[in-house]
Amino acid sequence: MSYQVIARKYRPAKFSDITAQEHVTRTIQNSLRMGRVGHGYIFSGLRGVGKTTAARIFAKSLNCQKLMDDPEYLQQVTEPCGECESCRDFDSGTSLNISEFDAASNNSVDDIRALRENVRYGPQKGKYRVYIIDEVHMLSIAAFNAFLKTLEEPPPHAIFIFATTELHKIPATISSRCQRFNFKRIPLEDIQKQLQSICDAEHIAVEGDALQLIGRKAQGSMRDAQSILDQVIAFSAENDHGGAISYKGVGELLNYIDDDTMFDVTDAVTTQDPAKMLDVAQFVIRNGYDEQDFLEKLIEHLRNFLVVQNLSSTRLVERPDAIRERYQRDAANFSSLAVMQMVDFILLTQKELKFQFEYQFRFELALLKLIDIVHAVPSATLQTPSEAPQKKKPLTSH
Repeated sequence: MSYQVIARKYRPAKFSDITAQEHVTRTIQNSLRMGRVGHGYIFSGLRGVGKTTAARIFAKSLNCQKLMDDPEYLQQVTEPCGECESCRDFDSGTSLNISEFDAASNNSVDDIRALRENVRYGPQKGKYRVYIIDEVHMLSIAAFNAFLKTLEEPPPHAIFIFATTELHKIPATISSRCQRFNFKRIPLEDIQKQLQSICDAEHIAVEGDALQLIGRKAQGSMRDAQSILDQVIAFSAENDHGGAISYKGVGELLNYIDDDTMFDVTDAVTTQDPAKMLDVAQFVIRNGYDEQDFLEKLIEHLRNFLVVQNLSSTRLVERPDAIRERYQRDAANFSSLAVMQMVDFILLTQKELKFQFEYQFRFELALLKLIDIVHAVPSATLQTPSEAPQKKKPLTSH
């Protein structure tokens, strides 16, 4: 049997398995219990947070024989049973009552007309025919218009579930006829717990800090985190610790600049040490890190200082405990104004680096200038060379 990637192998099969979207799953389950199922739904949100998965579980539940025949099971469990004929057909991919369309490749008027003709026919088994349309924002305006009448007056057996990462691209005439659910970005802690449970099931030893680094790289997407975990497992297979996943190994694979390097920057600012700052710049350049990516992470690093300074707490700093303690300790080295000035200057530098020659020198100069911003403080230091005020020529009288 061919290998199945983690994102597919551990795809949720029940509402309770979906991570961090309780506001969606609770509403859907309540609508099933009350028999108040609508004809149109829009699931929107970041990639990889469970939109299509929730749509599939919902579609499976609508025709689950046990949910239809057993009122007690419907009220107390409200999950697809996975055992009836309808659920088995869905799991094997042979269900005729559930159709999935990719709007990115089927976005023409003709595709929607064919779908509209198909909608007229009722289900062969069960109660509903469910149409899941992924990336629905990719439909053309003409295709949306062709679909409008069907969505306004659908047959009683038809239910449409639209999934999209760009809700603002869906015409108001479509979205106003549907129930809209916004899927949240998945918190880092929840991603870390899910990755840990996968590693336990796969009998893979892993450091907690390594999973946190994977979760931070995924930026709220569970699918991205699971895909990265797949890579990390393959990368760690031949290490000296029997395939155990380490923080160092994850950082090496992802080409991730660790927190120590970021603290080197702020330490150099605190001690007014230009030599140390140039060492950091050389480290970034020598190891092939992207300078823009480094500056993005430096902004996040400074943001953590601001959080600690304003909350007197590290609860919003998503880092291991040892790193949180260091933020708490080092935050006293800067005023909030100095940190904000550094962030402003880095944002200006990012814009300049896109269009300037002497890229390496500009990058080194920007890091060195952070020392002046904190210790010299004049507002003029925030101006990039292109924004420096020009001397005006004296007016000559004739």
